[in-house]
Amino acid sequence: MSKRDCWIGIGTFLVGAYMILETLTMDYMRLMDDPGPVLLPRIVGMALVVCGVALTVGGLKAKKKTERKEDSPEAKTREKKMYVMLGSLFLYAVAFSAFGYVLSTFLFLAATTLYLSSKRTKKHVVQVTVASLLITFSIYWIFTEYLDVLLPGGFFR
Repeated sequence: MSKRDCWIGIGTFLVGAYMILETLTMDYMRLMDDPGPVLLPRIVGMALVVCGVALTVGGLKAKKKTERKEDSPEAKTREKKMYVMLGSLFLYAVAFSAFGYVLSTFLFLAATTLYLSSKRTKKHVVQVTVASLLITFSIYWIFTEYLDVLLPGGFFR
């Protein structure tokens, strides 16, 4: 852990808090025993808040080591990827209410998987696209059919 982890943790915490706050102002049809479309974003938001707090506390407790290789090219690449992923989580949180679950989740999964992978072939892009579609619609189906949760539709309502 390093001091940079503290900043990543603060950012992750803020994204999670934003997701939770968005669910508090979300307008949807309320049914008796149905948590509505706020359940999934609240769960994800709470998980991000917990992870953000853990990263922040870990970063604050980090001790400087003299032989640390934080300035190596590999460390800088990992740091850049962390910041890009943090930014993509923030965009996902914003897109979730604007574009709805299906579109925002598919784009988030596909984009982050392609960004983090080292392969750049057409076959890999097709595999990632198919996997992202399957995961997105599987989760959508489970939440809507089995858990009776209304997920945000965005402008597709």
